[in-house]
Amino acid sequence: MIRRLRRKLVVITMTLSTALLVVICAVFVLSIREGLQRDSMSVLQRVIAETETPQWAGRSGVSLPYFTVTVTPNGGTSIISSQFYDLDDYDRLISAVDAALSQGRNAGELRQEELRYLRQATSEGWRMAFVDVSYERSTLKKAVVTVVLVGALALGVLFALSVTLARWAVRPVEQSVEQQRQFIADASHELKTPLTVILSNADLIARQEGLPDHIRRWTENIRTGGGQMQSLVEQMLTLERSESRQEGGESRTGEMIDLSDLTENALLLFEPVAYEAGKTLEEETISPGLTVQGDGASLSRALDILLDNAVKYTPAGGGIRVTLEEAGKNACFRVSNQGEPIPEEERERIFRRFYRSDAARSSEGFGLGLAIARSIAEEHGGTLNVTSHQGWNTFTLVIPLAN
Repeated sequence: MIRRLRRKLVVITMTLSTALLVVICAVFVLSIREGLQRDSMSVLQRVIAETETPQWAGRSGVSLPYFTVTVTPNGGTSIISSQFYDLDDYDRLISAVDAALSQGRNAGELRQEELRYLRQATSEGWRMAFVDVSYERSTLKKAVVTVVLVGALALGVLFALSVTLARWAVRPVEQSVEQQRQFIADASHELKTPLTVILSNADLIARQEGLPDHIRRWTENIRTGGGQMQSLVEQMLTLERSESRQEGGESRTGEMIDLSDLTENALLLFEPVAYEAGKTLEEETISPGLTVQGDGASLSRALDILLDNAVKYTPAGGGIRVTLEEAGKNACFRVSNQGEPIPEEERERIFRRFYRSDAARSSEGFGLGLAIARSIAEEHGGTLNVTSHQGWNTFTLVIPLAN
């Protein structure tokens, strides 16, 4: 939980920072482009009215190459002024004039020729001015490269800061959660001894001969309540140990487990349970030889929880389907049962500890089973989710296959 909270804080911080940085960089690049375009348009507006070659320099101190021409109604073209522009290639010049005229606009850009133009109607036809924008493009390109490099460096610094800040921000939460876990662990250990004494004494009383019926009934109530409390304590301890290992970055990768065999064994145990409850347990596909790394007892417990959950919440006469298949680099275990569909807003909540979605799902257990199963899945690098479709609720356990 703490690691997820840290990641969420880092993601939120980086998303906002990246969006802000992109906007700032975009505004900076656009302002540079706007300034360069203003410079070239200033040249065009000035030289188109000149009859002699003017001396003009942009803000940057670099004179922009340009030339001006006149175009008569019959298509004759003549150069009237130029500066720093190579006019040796007359065919290229005429091609640029024709391309500008074909656009039918008084101002525009010829991207292929790297020219920007401005035209003005005169009594003799058209007067046109062209300015070279290759310097403008190279300057803009350098600006973009610089902005990208600076932005990448800034994002790296921001990421390091966000990680540090996230650790600092969640430290009080981490301490609180750790204290809560320690309390649960200590309380559970302290409860185990008196519960054992209570159950042992209840068993001794129940073995006595000649007990009145009401005493025997009270004794059985003690044994039932004590057994439930003992089961709750064990489940809480299991969940806390699993989550503590996850927060500490530990994983159970000590042994190779044949998940196919575990699934077959679990089905053998639950087939008579389902039959006694008047429900059908159907084995659809169990792919053989699917091996994972982890703890066999924990994985077996996760399978038992899912099958037990399916049996509990399938109505009488309903069906349960089980599949185990290879899905890419993962083993995919699915348990589908008929029953009331789980609302979409409840599909994450049912994995919370002690959560009960409705009265129908709170008749048995403590609400810890699915939380334990998901914790076991995450401890093994996998996932556990639920979907509902056409009267079937499907729990899908995904565990990475062993390399």
